[in-house]
Amino acid sequence: MLIYRSEFLNVATIPDETACLALLEKYHCPDHIIEHSKAVWGVARIIGEGLIRKEHPIDMALLKASCLLHDIAKYPCLVEKKGWHDVVGAEMLKEEGLAAIADIVAQHVRLTDRADSDIKEEHVLFYADKRVVHDRVVTLRERFRYLAETYGRTQELIDKLKIMEDSTFRLEERIFDLLDFSPDDVPTLLGNSP
Repeated sequence: MLIYRSEFLNVATIPDETACLALLEKYHCPDHIIEHSKAVWGVARIIGEGLIRKEHPIDMALLKASCLLHDIAKYPCLVEKKGWHDVVGAEMLKEEGLAAIADIVAQHVRLTDRADSDIKEEHVLFYADKRVVHDRVVTLRERFRYLAETYGRTQELIDKLKIMEDSTFRLEERIFDLLDFSPDDVPTLLGNSP
């Protein structure tokens, strides 16, 4: 029997899609960030369903809410130029009483889990987010090229992105070793082309 995180939580602490969208509206999240979050959920859904088919425990309700809310603080952080959007977003979600989601959202930019830990919702969100530029599903190479062009203002940042890229490719391998499809199949499974 598979056990899911939400079995240990009050189900009310995992908002459905309507409640997630209402929260994004409450925090004035622009449409383009909402569309990005929906695309990230699309990738995560394909992976999560694949993991469940292989009897790997993934809590889909928790994953969906985490995907939809992962960039809740992106716009405020960009506008106010204060803080990291993953950290600020986690704080916002904790204040909303969504601690389990906050813990996952806090890791969507930098995973804090050990490299050999079981694949969990935070791994799927982290990876799915790295497969989406704006609202378009891309390869990891394309995503990291975009990140380097957008955020690689110094050699130090470029070096950090390269380290993240390498670790994300290792994570991709770990995830897809558990699945019956490849990373290249994700856009087809979504009905898109890369």
